[in-house]
Amino acid sequence: MKNKLLLSAIALSIATPAIVMPIGGTTHEVEAATYKKIFKDVTTKNVNYDIIHSMAAEGIIKGYDDNTFRGGNAITRYQAATLVYRYMGEKLPVVKPNVKIPSDVTPKSDHYDAAVALLKADLLKPDANGKLNPNKPISRAEMAKILVVGFDVKIKAEYDFADTIEGDAETRDYVRALYSNGITTGYLEDATFRPAESLTRQQFAVFMHRSINIDPNFEAKPIEIPKEEGVIKIPTTGYNPYELSLEKTPASEYEKYSDKYSDIKTDKLKSPKVGNFSAEELYNHQSQQLSMYKEYIKGNANMGFPVSTLKAVYIESLASTEGISFEEMIKIFNYVQSTGAVYKGEKVTVYYKYSDIDNASSFQVVSRRD
Repeated sequence: MKNKLLLSAIALSIATPAIVMPIGGTTHEVEAATYKKIFKDVTTKNVNYDIIHSMAAEGIIKGYDDNTFRGGNAITRYQAATLVYRYMGEKLPVVKPNVKIPSDVTPKSDHYDAAVALLKADLLKPDANGKLNPNKPISRAEMAKILVVGFDVKIKAEYDFADTIEGDAETRDYVRALYSNGITTGYLEDATFRPAESLTRQQFAVFMHRSINIDPNFEAKPIEIPKEEGVIKIPTTGYNPYELSLEKTPASEYEKYSDKYSDIKTDKLKSPKVGNFSAEELYNHQSQQLSMYKEYIKGNANMGFPVSTLKAVYIESLASTEGISFEEMIKIFNYVQSTGAVYKGEKVTVYYKYSDIDNASSFQVVSRRD
C-alpha cells in the first residue's frame, strides 16, 4: 500500500508546501483529478483536495455515511489510531504485547483493533485512571509521537519552536523530527507548535500523508522565534506584567480596569471572556504561555484562591510584598481575570486559572522570597 500511495502522490504531483496553520485553507482551486470516491464537502477549492482523496482511494480515509469527510472536526484518538492502523497494519511495532486494554476500549467498537494495535505499539497511553478516552480529541503532541514512531521519522535538524524549547524532552524530539522533515510548519505567526491543542481531521490527514511521503532532499530552515512583545508597564510601579492574552492590550487599555475590590466579586468576572474565545481555548493558550515562563511560576509559596473567598486583607499583604498600592494590586487582579494575562512582578506572580472556573481555586498566586 505504501508504494501505491507514493506512486499516486507522484502521479498527481502533490506538493507539500509550507502551509500556515491551521491547514485546510481554501485560497485557490486545484485541478481536479479523477477519483471514484469524492467527498461532497471537499471541493477542488481545498488545497488538500488531492491528499484527502488519494488517501480515500487507498482505503485509509473512509469518511461518513453521508459522503462527507468533515475535515474541520477535531480528530479523536480512535479516529487517529484507525487511520494509522489502516495504513501500517501488522507493520506497527509491538512494544507492549501484554498491555492492559482500558475498559473504555471495547471489542464492539469498529476502532477496537486499531486502538489495541497502537496501545501495544506504545503509541497511545491511558490516563491516570486507566482510561483511553477514545472519543476525545487527540493532541498535537500525541499526533507527533504517533507519526514519528509509527513511520520511523528521523530528526534531521534540532530546531525548536518557542513552546517546545523547554518542557517534555520526548515531545520536543518528536516535533523536531516533524519540522526537520517538512511535515509541520507550526504556527508561523508566533513560532509555536502548541502541543496541547487538538487538531482537525484534515490536519491529521495532511501530516500523515507527509510522513508517508517524506522528501529526502528537504532541508528545514532555523525557526525564527519573535522577540517578546506586548510588555505592559504598570504606571508608577515600574513592574512589567507580560501580556499573555489572546488579544494584546496596550497600557492605555490596562488603565481602564477597575481598582475596586468589589469588582473582583462580581458575577460578570466569574466567567472570563476574551473576544469570542471560550474558557477552554483561553486555558489552552494560557497553559502554553505559562510553560514558556516557568521561572515566574516557581516560588516559596504557590496558592490558589477562590473568587468568592478572596479577602481584601490578603490582597493588601500581596501589595505590601510587591511594594505597590492596594488599589494597584486590585487592578492587577481585575486585569488578569478579564484578559488571561499573567502579572509577573519582582516578588509576586498572579494569574487567573481558566481551567478552574467552576472549581475551588481560580486565582493562582506565586510568592517569591530572596
